[in-house]
Amino acid sequence: MRRILSTFTALSLLVALAGCGKSRDAARAELAQMNIAYTDKAFIQSAREGNAAAIALFIDAGMNPDTKTSAGQSALEAAVLANQVDTVKVLLGKGADVNAKNKSNGTALMNAVWKGHAEIVDLLLAQGADLEVRDDRGMTALMFGAWENHTDILKALLEKGASVDARDENGWTAMMRAAVKGHTESMFMLLEKGADVNAGSMEGDTALIRAAQGGHTQTVKALLERGADINRQDKLGNTALLKAAQEGHKEVVSVLLEKGADLSAVDSEGKTALNVAEDQRHTEIVQLLKDKGAR
Repeated sequence: MRRILSTFTALSLLVALAGCGKSRDAARAELAQMNIAYTDKAFIQSAREGNAAAIALFIDAGMNPDTKTSAGQSALEAAVLANQVDTVKVLLGKGADVNAKNKSNGTALMNAVWKGHAEIVDLLLAQGADLEVRDDRGMTALMFGAWENHTDILKALLEKGASVDARDENGWTAMMRAAVKGHTESMFMLLEKGADVNAGSMEGDTALIRAAQGGHTQTVKALLERGADINRQDKLGNTALLKAAQEGHKEVVSVLLEKGADLSAVDSEGKTALNVAEDQRHTEIVQLLKDKGAR
């Protein structure tokens, strides 16, 4: 079980760290003794390697804690990606901007969530990391958590009030991202917080359609139990049944048929589930559909 830092504990650590400064000259002298050059590159590299003592010296020596590489990576982001917890603590305690963005408009929180670094997520949240920042694709931290199925982190983000139905540039929600990968537990957590089970993307596809297309039987069952519209069509006319039949997911097709999926629904080409199953030579599904009355 991961260690969950309380806001008080995390902030106390940061305050303590911030109060341990040295004079500029003394800090530069110590860096020199460590054979570390006082350069931006060495600063970022020290963060990546988890050299927390050097990071503290760099900042005491005058380095801006938000210094970035030419590629836009800050020391905080480098430390987060490498899961260097102590270095993250030092950087935050020394004033690093918790919401600094990289060239893709991503933040340290997004990276910590993506990588599943739960302790760092706690630290960033305790420092007021913005839950609703979006990167260049419109992704939020919650979407990264759902996509990667980091349920403990999802819980922390939801408890902090992350917007459960925020949409990315394609209209996808966190729940849709969980469903498309068959992450049923994450999906349930989002639904319990009020996520729209029938949210549709810009292309009209839903969590159910995507889960069916991916052959995620348990996810399909869970969505149907929570009220997903079984006959909802995307902009190309595809239903969950059509997608499952086309991809050859017999078990999903069976579940959808048991729940009353419309056999007569047609896509933009006028094809039914039976037609697309025949086209792909999914003989068992063809027979299953015919047994249910498809013609």
